[in-house]
Amino acid sequence: MSENRACDLCSLDVGVKPFVLNTPEKQYQFCCEGCQGIYQMLHDIKETPVQNNQNADKKS
Repeated sequence: MSENRACDLCSLDVGVKPFVLNTPEKQYQFCCEGCQGIYQMLHDIKETPVQNNQNADKKS
């Protein structure tokens, strides 16, 4: 069951471990960090942090 997934910027195959950008509306997938950064910049997207209980006690 192989599934071709296209980069949300350039449409190349994202491969087995895509670069992921999480937003409240959707999860975007990219073939490389460059495409992810450009897409973020062009669309003024701020990534939604993933909930992680281990960081809850982290002090600055």
